[in-house]
Amino acid sequence: MISVAGMRRRPENAEMPVRLLAAVAIWHALTSSVCAQTRTVTVSQPTRLDWEFAASAFGRDPDSALPADYDSKRQKYQLYIPAGYDKSRAWPLIVFISPGPGPLGWASFQPTCEAQGLFFCSPHKAGNETRGVLRTRIVLDMVDDVRRKFRIDPNQTFIGGFSGGGRMSCSIGFALPDIFAGVIPVCGTNPIRTEPWLLHRLVDRTSVAFVTGERDKNRRETEVWMTPWLQDVDVRTRLWVVPGMGHDIPGPEVMNEVLAWLQDDLQRRQDDARLRPQLNLQFDEALRGDSQAERLLAAGREEIRHQERLWRGVAIFQGIARRWPNSPAAGESRTDLMTMLANPEFATTVAQQRLEDHSKSFKAQARGFERMGNYPKAIEVWETLARNHSDAPVADEARAEARRLKELKATSPPASVRIEKKKRTSK
Repeated sequence: MISVAGMRRRPENAEMPVRLLAAVAIWHALTSSVCAQTRTVTVSQPTRLDWEFAASAFGRDPDSALPADYDSKRQKYQLYIPAGYDKSRAWPLIVFISPGPGPLGWASFQPTCEAQGLFFCSPHKAGNETRGVLRTRIVLDMVDDVRRKFRIDPNQTFIGGFSGGGRMSCSIGFALPDIFAGVIPVCGTNPIRTEPWLLHRLVDRTSVAFVTGERDKNRRETEVWMTPWLQDVDVRTRLWVVPGMGHDIPGPEVMNEVLAWLQDDLQRRQDDARLRPQLNLQFDEALRGDSQAERLLAAGREEIRHQERLWRGVAIFQGIARRWPNSPAAGESRTDLMTMLANPEFATTVAQQRLEDHSKSFKAQARGFERMGNYPKAIEVWETLARNHSDAPVADEARAEARRLKELKATSPPASVRIEKKKRTSK
């Protein structure tokens, strides 16, 4: 783990000979293609990333929800370029989203970025007053602009945000695990998406660092709801509760520890990229539409070559058909599915793996809703699990859980009433 103290710059040695100082300065100038700097940058081109899919949580037709006069080339963002940057290797990037109209987060990440050589960017005009669809587009215009101009490592690209910006970091990061290797929601979260193949990718390569304050108004949703939910479905997850902090961004010491934890998982992500290249992006790649569907089709076909990953391959085929229903790859995926599922042995194995996967996922989701006192949603999840697997033993368990919660709901006040009562008694 990187220590904050170890990152402080040493004062210059006043007794160092002038000639040696000059030689060091010349060497640094020659070996650093770009000097360390923080600047305001304008986006050069519209994003190549699948922003519509990331924004689909906010509406079915994201493109029509953009303002008619939206222009990517008018968007601005704050950018830090590490000292000594060159294109001989790929570099880490931190993306941070503010709940307000201007960039945020640099003060908390600056020591680590300067000491360890991480890029940092934060958008203008992407705060809580901006609609989710437009906000997503602004963030991904910025991210892809940085990726166009610099050699950025997808295995070390982390997206975070504070409060409403933290919620956006979840919505975007959980939708695009091929772009973002880690998510850092600070004092604000959003749930993971329900598509099985996306959840599989989160489990395979994503780390989620939840950060909240001891006195944060959103601490409960972070600590009681989201952190255990992700842990229950095997997403690499850790929670930081900062002592004494309210609804705020922690300082460099905490964020340095968060980034060190994210970087500790780099080898796993690199291994995944090597073993499953069709499911990962290179530093200079940006796929969408038919090209992305074709890549996923190849990935799905590779997955079904492995007995233990048959359901993962089928889930990818299903995801292609739903995400790009009119694409050539969708047609091929439907044909492949019909052919494969006609094989009784294949179908039986897939059904068993799907059952195990759904049981873990649905149970984690239902228990999370129950912990938050949202009994109607928890009941809905249990009943869906029972309906989807009506002939399996898990259906009996799910129906029993639904009955228990209905009885509990009938004898308990709504969650909002319990929370309000707690507020009154704590005054």
